[in-house]
Amino acid sequence: MAINACDSLSPSLPLSLSPLLMLPLDKDEVGHGCRLFSLKDKTALALRGFPETFSDSRCVGSSDGWLVLLDKDSEPYLLDPLRGGRVLRLPPVETFPCVLQVLRRDDDDDGRGSAAFYEAVHLKRLRTTTLLPLRTLREYIISKAVLSASPYDQDDDEGNSCWVVAIFGSESKLAICGSKDFGGGGAWTELTGKHAPYSDVMFYYGTFFALGNDGFVEVWDFNREHPIKLMEIKSSFPQKSAEAARALRNLCFTNTYIVEAAGEILLLVRFAGYFVNEHGVPVEEDDLLTEEDIRPLVCPYRTLYFHVYMLDMNSEEWVGLDSIGERAVFVGGSHSRSVSVRDFPEFEANSVYFTDDNWDPAEHDDLYGGHDMGVYSLQSGMVKEICELGSDKIEPPPFWVFPSDYPSK
Repeated sequence: MAINACDSLSPSLPLSLSPLLMLPLDKDEVGHGCRLFSLKDKTALALRGFPETFSDSRCVGSSDGWLVLLDKDSEPYLLDPLRGGRVLRLPPVETFPCVLQVLRRDDDDDGRGSAAFYEAVHLKRLRTTTLLPLRTLREYIISKAVLSASPYDQDDDEGNSCWVVAIFGSESKLAICGSKDFGGGGAWTELTGKHAPYSDVMFYYGTFFALGNDGFVEVWDFNREHPIKLMEIKSSFPQKSAEAARALRNLCFTNTYIVEAAGEILLLVRFAGYFVNEHGVPVEEDDLLTEEDIRPLVCPYRTLYFHVYMLDMNSEEWVGLDSIGERAVFVGGSHSRSVSVRDFPEFEANSVYFTDDNWDPAEHDDLYGGHDMGVYSLQSGMVKEICELGSDKIEPPPFWVFPSDYPSK
């Protein structure tokens, strides 16, 4: 990828408030940090002043300008990459409802010997206790985390002005902590919902939306000391997408996202092929192999298209959309967002910008991962590259960062 780069150890806000693509540092760059690529300016800002504890971290969320990171011992943190690298400690990993006990050794420097008792789900919803190294626990403990607001927005010490909600564990349930719990002394509390497993979560002006795999939506009010459920919207998974998923079940898998766009609540269903040939067609793995080749010569999965729906609150149904107008939607491991192309003309209207969030440990590959990103046009039905990064493994995987989430001063 040919981009112009500039370096900073303690950067201020970028000149552009356009959404940024967070990429790993180049292999020859020293220090701990990331590169923030601007699709507007086609330039990258190299941030290399991250604390050493994040040298081998895993990002599990990007929201309100902050990153949610798990360090090598699976401990969660908030990191502000754009305004001096401020770090906030979240409640310890052992306070998650699914973690029964954490064992640590004083003589363990790399975390490989440390282990955690972890409650897992198996067939017929039976539970068992599994012993996992702490570094491995990172792959299971949080699949996605979002913030209700920036911690900088705190105006008093009386309540939780910032909440963090995480989809956690093998059951994909919800856990929360508030700004009162920051600093490492608090605890994660389960948010008791009825529609786990959850596939995506988002905040919209203090109202929290949780999307279940069944298409149901739970709505919570977080503008108070303790969250209160406002309603359950029994919007079943759209038949069109369900039928398409069944027809392609041996060739494709799906991910779902919930996002606000111009005041409407949207559902996006992402279809990705397990194995995709050079023409963008999903095929069986055997079709990509020859007698000489024991592995495919193309990346093993690739996003093909999206179905988009709008929530009808009256009928509690997902209504199919052919267009999202002058909006661009951003999905992946970050907080699902949309912007108006009138405010950000560098993005294409009626399009979905996506990054790779296929993090299932069972699907991990030494050659690929993090590579599946691009922009999908609802008008043309085509996917094209965001920037020329190729199909090789990108580790850690890219994330969206939204500087526009910062309050103007």
